[in-house]
Amino acid sequence: MQPGVRRDLVAVFVCFGLCGVTVGSWVSRIPAARDQLDAGLTAVGLVLLCMGLGSLVTLPFGGRLIHLFSARAVCMAGGTGLAAALAVLPLVHSLWLFGLMLLLAGAALGLWELALNVHGAETEKAAGRAVMPAFHGLWSGGVMLGSGVGAILASTGQGMGTHFWIVLPIAAAANIVFALRWNDHRAPVAQDGKRSRPTMKAITPAIMLLALIILFSNTGEGTASDWLALYVHDQRGLPQGLAAAAYTTYSVTSTFGRLTGGFVVDRFGRLAVLRMSGLLTCLAIAVVLFVPGPVAPYIGAAIWGLGLAVVFPTVITIAGNRGGDNAAGAIAVVSTLGYASFLIAPPLIGLIADHVSLTFALGCVMVLVLGIAVLAGPALSARSTTHNH
Repeated sequence: MQPGVRRDLVAVFVCFGLCGVTVGSWVSRIPAARDQLDAGLTAVGLVLLCMGLGSLVTLPFGGRLIHLFSARAVCMAGGTGLAAALAVLPLVHSLWLFGLMLLLAGAALGLWELALNVHGAETEKAAGRAVMPAFHGLWSGGVMLGSGVGAILASTGQGMGTHFWIVLPIAAAANIVFALRWNDHRAPVAQDGKRSRPTMKAITPAIMLLALIILFSNTGEGTASDWLALYVHDQRGLPQGLAAAAYTTYSVTSTFGRLTGGFVVDRFGRLAVLRMSGLLTCLAIAVVLFVPGPVAPYIGAAIWGLGLAVVFPTVITIAGNRGGDNAAGAIAVVSTLGYASFLIAPPLIGLIADHVSLTFALGCVMVLVLGIAVLAGPALSARSTTHNH
């Protein structure tokens, strides 16, 4: 491996981790934010929704920004913008202003993550081996680190302001330092001197099939994060602490699967891995729902985490390759549908659970994730028309 590629790999790894640290820092302080706003759960839920909406709104424009300014520039701007927006939150007591700042934070986060994924796909191509799952594993590890630091500071009585005003500037500055070490993968300049731009040609049948796989995968991830512990507590009758441990099990195996997933992808290929991921996730949810015994939910949760671990990063890589010169636009398309599923799926599952049962709702997800295995073949064999020659 060339020294420049190795340097790029290290820099991208660090930036993924720093993004996770920033997100984890925020997540660990959501209870403090609720107390600061002194609002009801419904109001807090709507405010928290603003962050996801901010990411969803900016993603369609992110591809064009990356083509104009480079993934490196967008990464630096996104990381700095997210840190700045979150750093204002300890000073805000208005529900509306808090929501506005989270909207801006979500917009910055969406751009940051899009830039990381676009450049990560280019770096993986240059490295000649599957490293995107490990990139996302570092992001997950960063979330754990950031939330762990937040938990320690909160337990020692440190306020959200002290936490954010120390950790976030350090993370943003380090992100800039390491992003400057990236190789600059911008869209090539044509003979007329104009740089190619993302267009609606990114939305090809192949890209839409990949977007559907992301939708199924993210629905499975969102279901685990929002409903797994609740199901284990309510339907399996386990205490809250043990129920929460089911999601912890999922998180640990998901992170492990991402950190080691590159070796699996290199060994068996993307098609086989995606098919196995869909089948494993379906099996995992079935174990959680239908296998009796107190240990079954933990076994199911562990397989659930492994099953979905590499789907998102693998599909991002495929979308970037299929996009050709329009890779940023292709990745933006699949990422947008992924963010939409994170926003829509959890409340939809709650609606189904209210009208039928939570077991039935999770059973629907069990069937849905089979779509990952079903669509993997057509998505990888569908003809792409976005390559420029």
